[in-house]
Amino acid sequence: MKSKLDYIYDCEHDLIDITIDESFKYGKSIEITSGIILDLDENGFPASIEIISASKILGIDKQNLISPNIDMGIIISDELICIQIKFTYFVFEQEQDVCFKQNLANNYGIPAMETIFSTA
Repeated sequence: MKSKLDYIYDCEHDLIDITIDESFKYGKSIEITSGIILDLDENGFPASIEIISASKILGIDKQNLISPNIDMGIIISDELICIQIKFTYFVFEQEQDVCFKQNLANNYGIPAMETIFSTA
């Protein structure tokens, strides 16, 4: 399944919010790693990801986070949560990619799923 993402970057606070499902009813949050939070809906499905201090975590200038293309994959098994996010932006008309990948144990009872999301 491929779904569309909603992306907001707050340059002043260096905060990214990637919303998977705008109509979700909040259930709980999981800190994936320091500064990266996954919000789950009331049924335990991923609904939003926040990246705090995004330019530092991703190692790119704030201006490049204003409107990148984003591809994100979430793969969840009974044992593991795997999140992969690729940010694509242009510098002097040259395409640049920054990738984030994190795995953590699925100790939260999140149902198994595999999906790909994109801003394009």
